[in-house]
Amino acid sequence: MATPFSARIKRVTLKTAPIYLALILLVYFARPDIPWFIIGLLPVGLGEALRVWAAGHLKKTREVTTTGPYAYVKNPLYLGTLLILIGFCLMAKNLYLLAAGIAIFFVYYAPFKKERESRRLREHFGKAWVDYDHAVPDYLPSLRPYAKRGTGSWERKGFFENSEHGTFLAVLAGVILIALRLWGG
Repeated sequence: MATPFSARIKRVTLKTAPIYLALILLVYFARPDIPWFIIGLLPVGLGEALRVWAAGHLKKTREVTTTGPYAYVKNPLYLGTLLILIGFCLMAKNLYLLAAGIAIFFVYYAPFKKERESRRLREHFGKAWVDYDHAVPDYLPSLRPYAKRGTGSWERKGFFENSEHGTFLAVLAGVILIALRLWGG
């Protein structure tokens, strides 16, 4: 049974509200200059490109996704988010928020997500998940793809089903808002 639209909106809002609030605060406290802005664009662009690539491969609850970036790193969406965080903090020239963000990511967010998701995936997919979990690194991509990777390709439908279009638009808005702070004072 499909989740009613209003329930999906509420769930997405509760999950993403802290992220959007952090983005608003980052823009508000941003003191960008051209070199930092340009340096920060690289990890933001790489992070969002990785998230787009991953979202188009992700087959939530249908299979252990082992194609695309998942053949090299277990958490490409989170790695992409980390790169975006780093890039935005550099663009905003806010190294305090960068340090706090990285600490929160590795001390709280990543361990929490790993525990919760690993348990759920192990229960749902069994040995297929356990094999993948042991073979593929969490955040530092392997140079060699997962030996048992699938053969699927990127799908536009997955990009939308996994709500990456919303993240893409939020990242674009963040870049524009920090650029306005840079050139608008």
